Amino acid sequence: MSKLKISVILLLLSTLVLKFSSMIRDLVISGLYGDSYMADAYFASMTIPNTIILFLLTGLKDAFLPSFYKFDVQGKGISHQTNIIKSTFLFSIAIALIGTILSPFLVDWLYPGFSNYEFGTSIAQWTIALYFLSVVFVGVNAIYEGYFDAKKKFSISTFSQTIVVLVTVLFALLFHRSWGIYSVPIGYLVGTVLSFILKFLVISPKKFLIWGQKIDWIEVKEFYLIFLPVGITIAVGQINLSVNMLFAAGMGEGVVSNLNYAFRLISIPQAIFGVTIATIIFPILAQAKSEANHDLFKRGIERGLSVMLLLLAPTISGMIFLIEPIIRIVYERGAFTESATMLTSEYALFYMGSVFFYSIQAVIAKGFYTLEKGHYIMRIGLLSIVINILSNYFLAHVMGPQGLALSASIVGFIYSTLTFTTLYKISGGFDLKYLLKEVGKIGFATLTMVLILIGIKHYFGLSEWGDIPNILINTFIGGLIFVSVLVVLKSSTFFDTISFKRRR
Repeated sequence: MSKLKISVILLLLSTLVLKFSSMIRDLVISGLYGDSYMADAYFASMTIPNTIILFLLTGLKDAFLPSFYKFDVQGKGISHQTNIIKSTFLFSIAIALIGTILSPFLVDWLYPGFSNYEFGTSIAQWTIALYFLSVVFVGVNAIYEGYFDAKKKFSISTFSQTIVVLVTVLFALLFHRSWGIYSVPIGYLVGTVLSFILKFLVISPKKFLIWGQKIDWIEVKEFYLIFLPVGITIAVGQINLSVNMLFAAGMGEGVVSNLNYAFRLISIPQAIFGVTIATIIFPILAQAKSEANHDLFKRGIERGLSVMLLLLAPTISGMIFLIEPIIRIVYERGAFTESATMLTSEYALFYMGSVFFYSIQAVIAKGFYTLEKGHYIMRIGLLSIVINILSNYFLAHVMGPQGLALSASIVGFIYSTLTFTTLYKISGGFDLKYLLKEVGKIGFATLTMVLILIGIKHYFGLSEWGDIPNILINTFIGGLIFVSVLVVLKSSTFFDTISFKRRR
């Protein structure tokens, strides 16, 4: 088995572990705090610093990988890495200090309603401050995760993120009685530091960077001109989520929490399939760019999109079909009640479109970053923020909290459509005949699966057998039908994927 195949398998496994640990974190928070004002204050306030964290963590990693390739070909990879790490560390300290100092003012300005609860304002202020303090290490962590991805050591990068989540869970479980919900952001800060220490030990202090090298600020400036549009684009989704939380915070206790639980659960396919496939194709696209191999670049995008659709279509359709029992099994315990299950299930249905479109956009974005055309997607991203604010305002008044979830799906559709058509133009086009052919086959297989499952539900009443048997039986039958139809239709995406072969 080739090293790339092993790396892909390890990446998938490590991504599953990361999402499983993330789900445990959400389970712990929902079980301890349900949809109370404490959970509302935490979820709403953490979206603000989390926008900056995502801006640095994913943005720096995505910008650094092709940049590292370019300098590594010249024999200057480690020198370039040193320049970016040292400068990023300084910038991160400044951001952390500013965000921490401003945390009380941000809460008073954005979430005045939390003052109606005994500890609402305090929880929000401390959450923002602690998350901003973690930014000191987030930037450096991102650079090294980009370095690991460039070396196709994907699992190390993912495992370091898993440490952050697991430590957050551990602190929530151990200290919730004495610290309350404050234990969650404290755990995140400690986990970020431990993730940094792991990278330091894995790489070894001597190879961590060139300690005596002075920062080449001209080189840093060139990198950050590329990074800024990438980082802003990466943060668009989180910014839109923050806008949703701002509107939700004024709709009463529990709305923020239930919207968050719904979004986190239905985002699992995006996090597993979207991130995994985009991560795998990124080094291929970067290599194609460095070698001026335009055909390889186009094939990489085409394969990424078709495989993404292959995995997402049946998964999202299945989740729509089984959303209520899934949420009941995942969340309904402790402080999370049956009424919360019903609300979260309803919100999740309206969020489903956002998962599909933002997963597709994850592949498209890698094409822009590889071509160093991040400013194009940044403009589209900024436009999507404006559209999101307007649609949130309108749909929230018409539909209530459900409108906020629907807005995310509508914006996702507009965003992915505009980015794909733009990348199609600047890259010279893709094999649309191949893509449309595979979309048709996968779409037909998905539709067949759903119709048969609806018939089985009607005639056999599997929902009366209990949630777990209902989910397992439907998953098995649905998967069997989906694969069978693809085999009959001779889907090249399906056969190429299971055989780890590239389409010629």
